[in-house]
Amino acid sequence: MSELQAVIFDRDHTLLYFDRAAVAGLEARVAEVAPELPHGAAVAHWAAWPGPWPRSPAEEPAFWRAFWRALAERHGAPWRAVGLEAIGAFYHTCFLAYPDAQRCLLAVRERGLRTAVLTNFELPSIDRTLAHAGLDPAAFDALLSSAALGVRKPDQAAFRAAAAALGVPPTACLLVDDLPANVAGARAAGMRAVLLDRAGLHPGEPERIAGLDELRDLL
Repeated sequence: MSELQAVIFDRDHTLLYFDRAAVAGLEARVAEVAPELPHGAAVAHWAAWPGPWPRSPAEEPAFWRAFWRALAERHGAPWRAVGLEAIGAFYHTCFLAYPDAQRCLLAVRERGLRTAVLTNFELPSIDRTLAHAGLDPAAFDALLSSAALGVRKPDQAAFRAAAAALGVPPTACLLVDDLPANVAGARAAGMRAVLLDRAGLHPGEPERIAGLDELRDLL
């Protein structure tokens, strides 16, 4: 295997986690704008959204307008569409960074390694999500979403695309992800991969860490 040159991080449940207070605040705003909608309508609509998803940040404003209009129509209140559209983009506001994320990123960069985020989530504005959670997007050399790539983890093509974006071979990359299937896919693509098992649910995984602070010892 090549000498390690890059570390690729999953985003959700690896670097960031959902901020329940922010989600509750979103629902409160929806209730204020459109009291006819049931509680949890926006989150349920998000979970059921069939697409299309934006392929680039430039397409996201149109996506959000379509999202809010569809929510209003879904609940028989099309007259609320304008008010809901004013809420705009909310996804990037719903995350917080794990306390060990910043320390880990600093340690990785201090070793001169390249870094990337590879997320299966469709919105390509990964930089906004990281920045809102308190992580500097400039700390990463590549920010990659499944929608922009046209392929999802654990497909080996996703990992190869991430390596290509970093300008290094897959064998020079280390993936950190919280899902065993993605770890297996990265290994099949030729990468070294570590399972981030914060809850201790996968004791049989041959290479796992309980937190990102432990990654520094593996580099």
